[in-house]
Amino acid sequence: MFLRNRFPSRTTASLLVGAGLAAGLLAYGSVSTAKIDLLQIPAIPSVNATRSLLLDVERVGKNLFAAGEFGQVLKSEDNGQTWTPGKVPTSITLTSVSFANDALGYAVGHDGVVLKTEDGGANWTKLIDGNAINKFVLDSLQAKADALQEEVDSLPENAKPETREAMEVAAEEAAFLVDTAQGDIEVGPSKPLLDVVVNANGTVFVVGAYGQLLKSNDAGANWVYLGDRINNPNNYHLNTLLLSKTGEIWLAGEQGTVLVSADEGESWTSRKIDYDGSIFALVELPETRTVVAVGLRGHLFRLPFGTDAWQEVKTNLRETFSGATVLADGSAVVVGSRGILARSTDDFQTLQVTRRADKLPSASVVQLNDQEILLTGLRGFKTLSLSEFK
Repeated sequence: MFLRNRFPSRTTASLLVGAGLAAGLLAYGSVSTAKIDLLQIPAIPSVNATRSLLLDVERVGKNLFAAGEFGQVLKSEDNGQTWTPGKVPTSITLTSVSFANDALGYAVGHDGVVLKTEDGGANWTKLIDGNAINKFVLDSLQAKADALQEEVDSLPENAKPETREAMEVAAEEAAFLVDTAQGDIEVGPSKPLLDVVVNANGTVFVVGAYGQLLKSNDAGANWVYLGDRINNPNNYHLNTLLLSKTGEIWLAGEQGTVLVSADEGESWTSRKIDYDGSIFALVELPETRTVVAVGLRGHLFRLPFGTDAWQEVKTNLRETFSGATVLADGSAVVVGSRGILARSTDDFQTLQVTRRADKLPSASVVQLNDQEILLTGLRGFKTLSLSEFK
């Protein structure tokens, strides 16, 4: 149902890997007829985790955290020299991690799972999953449908026919969406979450496939569904989040969708790009506050601070960009498929391009030191010297 050829590349790859594992387990001995639910199986620490699919890496103070397939969340306290797995209650693929401070952090992943740690990544607990999110969506749509039907029922007999028809159509469409949401509950948790951020107030935001958007104001104890507060009637996938220096929340996804909220998600302003493809990463340059969006087939756009029109940067590349980071010197690095990497030191006026020697795709990137960056991707970690950029 949910594979509609619209998933970002990092999610598609991890879905295929996860499907392979499930198929292998189903064919093995006594569990041959059992249903394998990785959402309910605790992650098994593995010595091979650093060489498995890792989809996100983040720096939190002096520590590094990485997340990926089979519920692996890894922590390094020595700048990537060694990694220690956290205790995670699910084996589902994790797509993103974000920390409020050295101790408090969140991770999200497939099947709508949201995890939390309060001890710096040593132990993780599950807050919600796709079952709860499906219920949030149903409750929201049901309330809207009931309100519209009440308006139709309360129309005076002398109401204009065109007014009555328009309201009846709206009520019918709302009822159809309720039926769809009820179907999602029957299917179960099948929609991945793709990114998570925590702002200065401790508010947690998560986004994902089919327009999923939620927030929590109380460290994950309670959640508010925000997907009905954005203009996204086609339920485009929301792939990435950005917390700006001024506290705004940016999100981006399919069909050039970019939205910004200055009031913690209560309302959203469109910053749509004139582009029919997907955006997979957003980054804000610290000095100029230019926002950069990257996506499919080498597409890269920049939005200078205080302007409304996105400027396309001609990269002359066909690789898909999937991740980006700002370095300590103010430059930025973008990573993507077929080992491609691009760096800009001039506000993305120009690019310096290189490629991993193994040509493997990279999903995420973080700075290690003045000379090196750390990449995550299909076969775990890869260290690259900044001198490689030309």
